[in-house]
Amino acid sequence: MSERNLGKRASAVFEAFLDGRDGDLHPADRAEASAFWNWLGEFERPGAAPVRQRPAWLGRVAAGIAALAVVGGTLWLSHPRPVRETVQSVATGHAERRRIAFSDGSVVTLAADSRVDVAYAPRERRLRLMAGEALFKVAHDKSRPFVVETRHGEVVAVGTMFDVSVGRREAKVTVVEGVVRVALSEPGRPGTSEPIEKLARKGERLSFGIAKGTGGDTGFIRQAADIDADSAVAWTRGRLVFRGEPLSEVIEEVNRYAKDRLVLADPRAGSVRVYGVVNQGDTAAIRDLIANPGAVAIESRQR
Repeated sequence: MSERNLGKRASAVFEAFLDGRDGDLHPADRAEASAFWNWLGEFERPGAAPVRQRPAWLGRVAAGIAALAVVGGTLWLSHPRPVRETVQSVATGHAERRRIAFSDGSVVTLAADSRVDVAYAPRERRLRLMAGEALFKVAHDKSRPFVVETRHGEVVAVGTMFDVSVGRREAKVTVVEGVVRVALSEPGRPGTSEPIEKLARKGERLSFGIAKGTGGDTGFIRQAADIDADSAVAWTRGRLVFRGEPLSEVIEEVNRYAKDRLVLADPRAGSVRVYGVVNQGDTAAIRDLIANPGAVAIESRQR
């Protein structure tokens, strides 16, 4: 196919590529498989969400593509086809995390109760985080910016890793690696002024959104104190780290993963700041992090 001939490994390489395990491949093998797959525009591109059980036809398609790769591997070099992606929606349920691997090498990890709409195009990789939280690991490609859109604004990156969470009043982005740009249009004046923008670098967190007031709506981008980026994505490893979030928000986060449900028994305690680390799903552990354990109650979801 190129100077790096897959040879007898072609079948295994394409099977891994189509099965969402391209992250396990050698970068050169992954690039080889991705380029050839883009040339095969008449074939339907596999969905972005990982499948729990690989259908039998997928293995046959992988084997067929591998055979084409070995026999006619130079064709994609002389007859490139444009990348064709359709909008796809991927969601997670209660207490579920999901990893989505894309053919360009980018990976998205969805938190519980989250949803992302994916729309890859030849000149842009655009995803809309509709709800919840996600960790984005972006493959470097200056010609195709990677944009994460939320109802509060958007985050643009080229070759980096960052976490985005969407709340009722604002969204937050935490940069794990590289640099991102947060942008939102000035409220009430779409297309008539320069967008509000701010850069964030590794270890930084920005909050952004539209604040409603008596004098009208105001867009804002607010920088939080520098944080430990590793702690910010601890949820991908089954841990929840709290660094002063209000108890009301902590309860919402814990309930996304818990078998039982935490309830705020004392409304006055909703603003109490919470600090500590708990395992996802451990509702009882929250009582150990607050001065008044009776401020929260644990209810069965069967009720």
